[in-house]
Amino acid sequence: MSAIKEGGNDVFKNIGRRRFASRKRKAAALLAFVLAGVIAAGAYAFTASNEIKEQAAGAGTVEVTGYKNTKDVSYTWNGAGTEMEAVNFVLEGKEKPSDVKVALSKAEEPVESEWVDCAESGGEIKELTATTFEVSCHFKVPNAEGDHLSVAAVSEGKVIIQ
Repeated sequence: MSAIKEGGNDVFKNIGRRRFASRKRKAAALLAFVLAGVIAAGAYAFTASNEIKEQAAGAGTVEVTGYKNTKDVSYTWNGAGTEMEAVNFVLEGKEKPSDVKVALSKAEEPVESEWVDCAESGGEIKELTATTFEVSCHFKVPNAEGDHLSVAAVSEGKVIIQ
């Protein structure tokens, strides 16, 4: 028989014993696993709450056709005959204008302040036929300042003068 060292062979010395360090490692591994799960769930919850509304986009072209003045323009004067107070005219186009602005000015190119919105001035747009529309617009322009009539009309939206 050979002599066995006290305590046995070193390989089998720690079998069955629990060490404090191994419990720490298991707890750390478990904590790391739980923490990773919490972070993953939080990241999913954050990204799941980000919603993007459905949108439409595109490009296209459309023919822009103008309105034509088909009848003579008539003006209304004040009692003294010194100021033009209104203008009436007939436009021809494919659709009834949604907005019309006029400018009565000295120059051929009116400035922004000279434009008057016909609807806001108390004027109106009447449909005469499917393609002709009578427009009236009210303003006060001294006789000497109203040599040129400019008209802007659109079939959708508002006329914007800049």
